[in-house]
Amino acid sequence: MARVVVVSSAQIERAALADVVSADDELYVVVPAVEQSRLQWLTNDEDAARAEARAVGEAISRTAPADASEIEVKPDPPEQSVRDAIAEHRPDRIVVALREGEDATWLEDVGASALPREIDGIPVERIHL
Repeated sequence: MARVVVVSSAQIERAALADVVSADDELYVVVPAVEQSRLQWLTNDEDAARAEARAVGEAISRTAPADASEIEVKPDPPEQSVRDAIAEHRPDRIVVALREGEDATWLEDVGASALPREIDGIPVERIHL
């Protein structure tokens, strides 16, 4: 059994989740609210983005081999959400699934490739969406 945090901006295929999450893992799902414009982000008008992120988190939870202990929606960019998840949950590993290229929102623009393979001794695995 491992404590696993999945940080994702979009739904993930079951097969991809099964490669990184086991049925007996303690799972936490963190979804950054990335579906918002710069103006919405600056003015904290993020209700719609949070609702979309909540739906993504619930879909990931339903699809994952393990039941999610918690689904969190974060207003921060994905990179900050990953670092916060490490501090809050002290996982055995982090799994990051972010859209890239033309599919990414401006908050995802930095993308998973900007994250190191390890943060504070915790491995960071990537799922390509």
